[in-house]
Amino acid sequence: MFTKVLFFSNEGVGKTTFIERYCVGSDPRYKSTIGAHFFKLKQDVKLCGDTFSLTFWDIIERHSLKRILYRGAQGAIFMYDITNENSLNKFSDWTLDVRDYCGDIPIFLVGNKLDLEESRAVINKRILTLKESFGLLSLTEISVKTGENVENMFEKLISLMMNRTD
Repeated sequence: MFTKVLFFSNEGVGKTTFIERYCVGSDPRYKSTIGAHFFKLKQDVKLCGDTFSLTFWDIIERHSLKRILYRGAQGAIFMYDITNENSLNKFSDWTLDVRDYCGDIPIFLVGNKLDLEESRAVINKRILTLKESFGLLSLTEISVKTGENVENMFEKLISLMMNRTD
């Protein structure tokens, strides 16, 4: 089953490292489309007897062709850096755009750099407030560097999208 996931983050959060590690591998070949890059997960994810092929659309900064780029998305990931409070600055704009153009698809808030927990700047209370304020169904924290919770993130994301399409 093909699944389109919109992927947003500020600079320096680790989205490119995520894409290189889990989508492209050691030989990055970014293919540009109109206003976005898209990447297929290297390995299909199996859950509940179904196989899912995740395609991540790396959305470029508030692009004028949003309506076209967002069409058909079944989910969205907003990645922030747990060590940088400013990495959440554009979250509300992106969330409003996704709601405007995609309706009530699952939005998944993902904190990266869990391996740098001792340098945490984003407090859990702020994340829980965002989750509640924007009606997010789930949030998690991962480390792209160590791989901690990444597989769990994929499973949660797919589970959220399956529940919306049943």
